[in-house]
Amino acid sequence: MTVHSGGKVGKAGKTLGSKNSSKSAKSKAGKILAVHKAKKH
Repeated sequence: MTVHSGGKVGKAGKTLGSKNSSKSAKSKAGKILAVHKAKKH
């Protein structure tokens, strides 16, 4: 899998990868990544 750095998607990936992110932050990040994947991949 490609690692995105910077931007909204990179932030979302870091949030999901981080162990100390809150659940709401993770679900938001998951949504951002899902939308990105649907559009770009």
